[in-house]
Amino acid sequence: MEEQPQIVQPKPRHHWFRIILITLLIVTSLATIGCFAARTEFDKHVKEKAEGTAESFCETDDKEAPEITLNGNGAITLKVGEEYEELGATAIDSCEEVEVVISGTVDIEKEGTYKLTYSSMDSLQNASKKERVVTVVPKYSGTIYLTFDDGPWTNTGALLDMLKKYDVKVTFFVTGNGDDSIIKREYDEGHTVALHTWSHDYSYVYASIENYFADLARIQERVKRITGYTATLIRFPGGSSNTVSRRYDGGTRIMTRLVQEVTNRGYTYFDWNISSGDAGSTTDPYVVYTNVIDNLQPGGEYIVLQHDSKNYSISAVESIIQFGLKNGFKFERLTATSPTMHHRVNN
Repeated sequence: MEEQPQIVQPKPRHHWFRIILITLLIVTSLATIGCFAARTEFDKHVKEKAEGTAESFCETDDKEAPEITLNGNGAITLKVGEEYEELGATAIDSCEEVEVVISGTVDIEKEGTYKLTYSSMDSLQNASKKERVVTVVPKYSGTIYLTFDDGPWTNTGALLDMLKKYDVKVTFFVTGNGDDSIIKREYDEGHTVALHTWSHDYSYVYASIENYFADLARIQERVKRITGYTATLIRFPGGSSNTVSRRYDGGTRIMTRLVQEVTNRGYTYFDWNISSGDAGSTTDPYVVYTNVIDNLQPGGEYIVLQHDSKNYSISAVESIIQFGLKNGFKFERLTATSPTMHHRVNN
C-alpha cells in the first residue's frame, strides 16, 4: 500500500501579534472618540456659558479653586503723581474657564499704601484671591532752599540765567548793593526777595536796637520801591548765632533781644543748616559743591547759605542743582511757612 504524504499545519507565529495590534487599534479609536466627545461637550459648555445658559461643567464634588497669577510684581512703589498702570492677573481652573475680578483703587495724588484684590470663582463657588500692594511715596525725597546773601552784584545776572535754565526758585537776602534792575528781575522771575539789612555793617547795625531797625527799614523801602511788595523775611548779618555783635553792643546781648523783637514787629528770620563755606577760606567751586551735597540726607529739609557776591560759589550752583534733582530733591524758595532753621543764640 502506497504511503500517503503528511500534511503539516503552519505554526501560528503571528497570532498574538495580531491580537495585540487589533487591541491597540480599538483602544486608540475609543480614546479618540472619547476626547472628541469631551471637547465637543466642553465647547458646548463654553458657548452656553457665554449665552448665560450653562450648567456646571465640573463634577459636583470639585473643591479645587481657580489658581490666580498676578502679572508683574505683587508690590509696586510709585511717587505722588506718577501714573499707575494696572497689570492685571490671570486665573486657571481645572475644568472650566474663569474670570478675574479686580477691586480696590490707587490714589496717585495721595501718599499711602493701597491694596488691590484679584478674585476668581468657578461655577461651583470655589473661590480664590490674591492681593497687590501699591505704595505711593512722596514725589521728592527732600527739599533744598538755596539762599544767597549780600547781593545783588554783577555776578547775580549769570546766576539768574542758570536758575532759569532749570526752573529753580531761590531766595535772595539783599542789601543796598547793586542795581535795582537785578532785584526787579529776581522778583519778576519768581524768586523770594528777602532782607539782609542795607549796610551789612556789623559795627553799625549791632550797636543798638534802633540802628538795626533803621538799617532794616532802609532796605525794606528799597525792595518796596522796586517790586511793590513789603518784604518781611530777613536774615541777620552773620546769622542769629553770630558773636561778632559782642564787639559793638556794649554788653547788652543784642542778639538775644533782636530775635525776639523782630518777631514782635512781624518779621520772620532765617538761619541755615548747610553752609557752602564760600565765605570762608575756600575759593574752589568743587569744595563749595561738596560742602553742600555731603550734608544732604534723603527726606531732609535744607537751607543752604551761599553768597552771590562770590563767582566761585555761583559756579558750583549748577552742579548742586543737578545732584539734587538726580537724587530726588526739590528746590524751593523761602516763604513765611518754610522751615527757619534757627541757630542757638550766643549773644
